[in-house]
Amino acid sequence: MPILFLSDSGLHGDLLFSLVSESLPNSWEKAEFGKQKHCLKTYDAIIVNCFGLNTQSSPGTELQHLRSIDHPRVLLINLPNDMPSHISKPLEERKFVFLCDNRTGQQELLKKLSLGIQNARQPGDTESRSRLLLTKREQEILAQLTTGEPNSIIASRLHLSEHTVKNHMYNIFRKIGVKNRLQASNWAKLHLEAERI
Repeated sequence: MPILFLSDSGLHGDLLFSLVSESLPNSWEKAEFGKQKHCLKTYDAIIVNCFGLNTQSSPGTELQHLRSIDHPRVLLINLPNDMPSHISKPLEERKFVFLCDNRTGQQELLKKLSLGIQNARQPGDTESRSRLLLTKREQEILAQLTTGEPNSIIASRLHLSEHTVKNHMYNIFRKIGVKNRLQASNWAKLHLEAERI
């Protein structure tokens, strides 16, 4: 089955589709938001280019179309790196996979997309959940966690309250699928970019 590449209209989406479809050996189709085929189940996976996603308090057209997608394997790329929780939470609940944000380079994007497509073909794969996009703050806290310092020290370093750090830890553990600080630290060492640890 083909993979659908869903994007807004414009040069960015067209160029990215060319890069992805020429680099990854899959059968591809492209559609614009709101103009996709109604029978989305005929696709192996749906890749959504979120480059034009409006993250302001009022949802944009792209976000409304994104929320209306009904497919078991939706992979999101080029997400805003400061996406607020009122936008990300409903997408997480629908089990959309957050592959990368809009700061990811081309080679890293292709690598994550290739892995995401492979894992999308394996229902119930726990690795797809572990690649949920962490916010910048969550990445900072997770990087601090690898030092072994308690929450109070991490809070002090990042100028946050200890309660805020605990809340972020809870969200991090849930997103990456771990149960304790040691597992989270090991996950960070494997998955976070080296310069952030």
